[in-house]
Amino acid sequence: METELRDYPLTSTIIKLKTGRVQLTLIKEPDWFLEQLSREDNEGKLYLPYWTYLWESSIALARHVEQLSTHLKNTDVLEIGCGFGLTGIVACRIGARVVFTDIERDALHFAYHNAEQNGVNQHADFVQMDWNTPCFNRKFRYILAADVIYEEHHWEPILMLLQNCLAPNGVALFSEPNRNNAVGFFKRLKTNGFTYQKSTDPVTLDKQTSQVSIYTIRRAKA
Repeated sequence: METELRDYPLTSTIIKLKTGRVQLTLIKEPDWFLEQLSREDNEGKLYLPYWTYLWESSIALARHVEQLSTHLKNTDVLEIGCGFGLTGIVACRIGARVVFTDIERDALHFAYHNAEQNGVNQHADFVQMDWNTPCFNRKFRYILAADVIYEEHHWEPILMLLQNCLAPNGVALFSEPNRNNAVGFFKRLKTNGFTYQKSTDPVTLDKQTSQVSIYTIRRAKA
């Protein structure tokens, strides 16, 4: 695990939350890696390794999750696109059992390392997964996702994942930095049998403050 981290220049940061401080090991020069690791797939779609950044949306979602300790304790939680693992770490800290997933193996290495240094590994599993082909035959009471709907071709597989993996009375928590195209995803969400409530949270990162939206998603009542 540590070998893979040494493939990158590393830095660390402390995220201060109401429930305590979370120490994260991050990639020091994400802009450089965004260019170096970008690639096209067989269909000509450009892939950009956005996991190499700590995004404002993950901080906002972590803040929201830490307010749900009475709901998440002893609950099975799925995080998709976990990146550096911040949100899942907070969920573990308040007593949830979290399955961290990401399509990128290196992202999972960072998430594992960060969970370990924050002392929550005993509450966590780490699974490499493409949300186009979910690998679970189980349902989760909570699904967490920070900033995963940035490209339209992701929407349909994410909606299918919610249909297949969210428990009937479950809750999905999505955070999103108010991109214009996100409106289309939430319209599709409603036509696929879900409802949502929206709140906002200002997050300051690298001396810039952004408004992040938190969506609480449930199945529509029959």
